[in-house]
Amino acid sequence: MPERPKRDLSEISDFQRQIGIERIEAADGSCRIWLQPDLARNAKGDIHGGALAALCDTAMARAVRSANLDIWGLSTVSMTIDYLAPAAGLVIAEASVTKNGSSLAFAKTNIISSAGTLLVQASGVFRKIREKRP
Repeated sequence: MPERPKRDLSEISDFQRQIGIERIEAADGSCRIWLQPDLARNAKGDIHGGALAALCDTAMARAVRSANLDIWGLSTVSMTIDYLAPAAGLVIAEASVTKNGSSLAFAKTNIISSAGTLLVQASGVFRKIREKRP
């Protein structure tokens, strides 16, 4: 079977662009993502919790994908998130794979402020999809 071309793990989807993701770096089971809050503020002016959850999910999924370049896709099975402090301004998600099994992968992520304050912690489980379904 011919090898499928590898996806560019720095690609930003339309949804990710809409919530303010501006840069993605992913390789070897790790990922860093930068988010500008301009499009993702809540009524108080902080970054919306839903945008932070999407950022966590994206960072962990990209970390898992970077450790499994041969798979077709991923599906989030579960995610646990702890909001530790309000987030405003530029934030960075740093994710890594904690266990990489044959059908499931586990990952964790921290979101930090540009000053280095820990804002959010999350962990997730991802199902590996080996081939595209019809």
